[in-house]
Amino acid sequence: MTESKVAETPLDLLIRIERVSRQAGHQLPEKLETKPLWRGIAFTVDQWRLLVPLDAITDVVECGSVTAVPRTKNWLRGVANVRGSLYSVTDLGCFLGRPPMTSEADNKLLVINDKELRSAILVNEVYGLKSFDEEQNLADVASLDADIRPYVNRAFEENDQIWAVFDVQRLISAGAFLEVELRASA
Repeated sequence: MTESKVAETPLDLLIRIERVSRQAGHQLPEKLETKPLWRGIAFTVDQWRLLVPLDAITDVVECGSVTAVPRTKNWLRGVANVRGSLYSVTDLGCFLGRPPMTSEADNKLLVINDKELRSAILVNEVYGLKSFDEEQNLADVASLDADIRPYVNRAFEENDQIWAVFDVQRLISAGAFLEVELRASA
């Protein structure tokens, strides 16, 4: 006489699979130690490698048509239509004392996140999102170029390259940034 087997229910099967899996599986660590990361948008202006915090910029767009505004300083490129709204366009390198930027395919506009000021900065190239841990933080930014230093609040080092964090709020708060009218010399 053969022994009759009782059919295993789907629930019994799942319980058995779970028990076997737990016995054969490796335990995961209870808590992973992660280092806090600083994240920002990486871009270049002239020879500078710069970063801006994610919340300082609302958009990165191709530098399309910019309409010149008469009687303004050479660093104010003009105004541009960005997604249906007009924004002033500042050649950031020129504002910081470098020659005016030539139009190239890689040029981008970084749209500044400010409720009262509709402005964008023209940069050479945008590399996208970059992350740094605090061990890469430079304690001293005094070695940076004097033209950029007033607008930098910290910097990171990666592979012997310095990435300076550009402070957009310092830029738009600077009196020189808001004085765009070209005045005749006396």
